[in-house]
This record gives sequence, C-alpha cells and structure tokens, in this order.
Amino acid sequence: MARLIFPETFEAQRTLLGLIRTKHIADGGASVLTALLTEKAINLNDDVTAGNTAATHDASQKLLMRAAENFVQQRDLKFDTVFDNTRAELQFLKSFLKPNFSRLGEWGATVDGAKGRIKYPAAFADRVTLVRAIKTKHDSFALPPPPTAPSPLTAYLTQNNISITADASAVNTAEFSQTFQLDARRDAELETQLRDNKWKLPLGHLHTIGDYLMKLYDGSQKKLGDYGFTVDHSPRKPKLRTTTLKLSSQITITSVVIGETLANTGDVLLHVYKGKTTIGTPIVVNPAEKLGMAQGFSTITVVNPSALVAGKFTVLRNR
Repeated sequence: MARLIFPETFEAQRTLLGLIRTKHIADGGASVLTALLTEKAINLNDDVTAGNTAATHDASQKLLMRAAENFVQQRDLKFDTVFDNTRAELQFLKSFLKPNFSRLGEWGATVDGAKGRIKYPAAFADRVTLVRAIKTKHDSFALPPPPTAPSPLTAYLTQNNISITADASAVNTAEFSQTFQLDARRDAELETQLRDNKWKLPLGHLHTIGDYLMKLYDGSQKKLGDYGFTVDHSPRKPKLRTTTLKLSSQITITSVVIGETLANTGDVLLHVYKGKTTIGTPIVVNPAEKLGMAQGFSTITVVNPSALVAGKFTVLRNR
C-alpha cells in the first residue's frame, strides 16, 4: 500500500509548498487543486508570504544554535582538562584512602559499592560542584587550627604539575561560556516557537493538499511527485529507530527512508555523513534540530564528537 512520506523539516516543507504552487500555476485553469483551494479557503500566495516570515525566525534560530555550540566548545576547551585532572585526583585519593572508600565523600565524590567505584556526574553543573568540592577540601588543610598532616593531594599535585587554583580559574571561565550557551539556546527556542506559530496554518494546508492528491490519484500515486511529494511503495511499513551513540563513537545506518528526517534528540551536536565513511565535511545537527534525508542519504554515518556526553538520534528506516 502506498504511503505519503511527509517532510518533517521546515526547509523541506517550505520547498514542498513552492513546488505545489509552481505546479498549480503551471496547470492554470486545468489545475486539479483549484476546487480544493476554493473549498478550503487556501491561498498559496499567503502561505508563501507566511513561509518567508517563518524563514527569518528559522534563520535566527540556526544562528543562535551555532552560537550556543560555539560557547559549548569554548566551555569544553577550558573544562575538559580540568575534569581530567579531577578524575586523576580522585583516583589517587581512592588509593590513598583504601579501604575506607566512604571518606571520598568528604571530597565531594559519590561512591558506589564496597569496592569504592566512583560515580562521576554527567551534568556540567554537577561536575563543577565536584571540582570545587575537591578544592575546598584541599584548601581546608591550610586553615587554622593547623592540621596534623598536609593535604594528601599536595604531593600528587606537585608531582603532576597540577595547579588546583588555575583549574578553579578555568572553571569560572567555563561557567561564563555555559551561561552564554544556555541563554542562546533559550533564545533559539523562542525563535523556533515564533517560526512554528507562523508556519502552522500553511503546514496544515500542505497536509490537506497531500491527503487530497493521494485520494485523487488512488492507484497512480506516483503523480504526486509532480507536486514535490514523496510516496513510499515498499511492502513493509518503515519504523522509527532510536540510536544512542557512546562518547566519541560513530555508527553507519542503512535503509533510511528518503524524504524523512534524522532528529537529534540528545544533548550534544552530531556529525552526519552521506554513505559509509566519514570522508568530507559533515553536516552538523544540533540538539533538537532535524536533518532532511534527501536523495543519496539512504545510508548515513553519524558521529558523536563529544568525549563527555552520549548522543541520541531517531530516523525512519525500512527495516
């Protein structure tokens, strides 16, 4: 049974509107859409105008998301080395305090089980809290009254040329970048809402037109291609698959349904390549964004460049 594959991205939907309008105008008085447009009070010119306004909000949203990602990169440049130091410090303290692993809690760490497995937080804010807790505990050994022994970290920091004060300063800078990226994402969400509000009516018209043409051309749905629609004639209904990408990993996905979208449902950007390799320049898909699966994207390779956070995405596949 033939199924209409409706585009999910705003850009693809706007392109579809343009193709429908072009076909309708070219057919003139013979257009099969005239009666429907009259009955439903659909004005394709008004829809195009609304789409142009929505496109300005879409462009602003993308600009803000790129700014947010830039701030994330600046944050990570400052913070990644700091947290590497933090992991190493806690592992040293774990060895130093063995077998009394529960005392790692005095340094802000969460310990799981009798073997002292340290559970490192995933969220940036929680990691900052852990870094600062270690510094606070380390600094407390220098406060009056004089301790009976120096901080157990002192020798380790000296031996490995780690400045816990410099790390604290880097964390402060990383926090500024984190704040800026969160502000940019909130502004991007507002632009997305403004875009969707403006596009809601034309989008409904596109669905109405698609459904009408599917019924009109029952048995010969390939004609919908003249209007820019994609019709799936595969015997099995495609399924929406969710994939989780581990840190700094990649995966190749086959049987992707053309005309559908890949949705980044995680918290980090993803790199998407056409085909089975990572050769060339990737398409960057930010969190909450979608990428249309155009011709040639039935096989894709998706990369999670983050070394801190797992990625997640969904895509419609034929198997």
